[in-house]
Amino acid sequence: MSNYRTSAFVLGVHNWGEADKLVTLFTLEKGKVKATAFGCRRPKSALAAGMQMFQCIDVELAEGWQLDTVRQCSILKHYKRLGGELPVMAYGSFVAELATELMPEHEPSPEVFALLTKIFSAFEYRNPRIVALISGYQLLEHSGMQLSYSHCVGCGKELKGDCTFLINEGGALCHDCAKPGSLSYTEKLRELILAAQDFDWNEESRMQIGKTELLQAEGILLNQLDSLLGRPLKSLAFIETCFGSK
Repeated sequence: MSNYRTSAFVLGVHNWGEADKLVTLFTLEKGKVKATAFGCRRPKSALAAGMQMFQCIDVELAEGWQLDTVRQCSILKHYKRLGGELPVMAYGSFVAELATELMPEHEPSPEVFALLTKIFSAFEYRNPRIVALISGYQLLEHSGMQLSYSHCVGCGKELKGDCTFLINEGGALCHDCAKPGSLSYTEKLRELILAAQDFDWNEESRMQIGKTELLQAEGILLNQLDSLLGRPLKSLAFIETCFGSK
């Protein structure tokens, strides 16, 4: 087994043993990687600062059969709001957990690494709730598990005006294909979801989102994630603790 060096985001951290941590990294070279960081909880450990949530690090790892081992690391970018403001940290945890759940291990994806770079940077100056919403739809798209938002899953035609939506059927349905249990899917809601998918993080402009459409878009996203994962994300409890019911 060989050593390798790469840039990485710390997406998950769990205490292990007396002084160690199990960490989930999303690396530029190998995609999602799980690793052990031995002794990093000791006060004088050279790994201590880098093995914190949301850090962007330069890291050297030794390949292992099940878990890699962190040998060295240095911080490339520290995100002040993600590390110090509880509300931002809560929504950042949602993004980190979602990326962890959706991305397979040891499959490099420079596109997802670049996306995480933009998302974590956006948390420094944008509304964290909006950042989390946009991130959710974009990460789903990169995973290939997104629903159909612009065309009817029944007949395939492009949607116009208000329609309906049913997650178990795969997404949006025109009125002709609507089924019992379908939810209202307004034109404004569809425009919001499509705008979230196509949002350019490099643009300085901010998305203008009405409260009703925000709640509906969050509802579709979270219900889809429940359906995919079979359980709610743990980070939602953190968000609810900070803000009350999402």
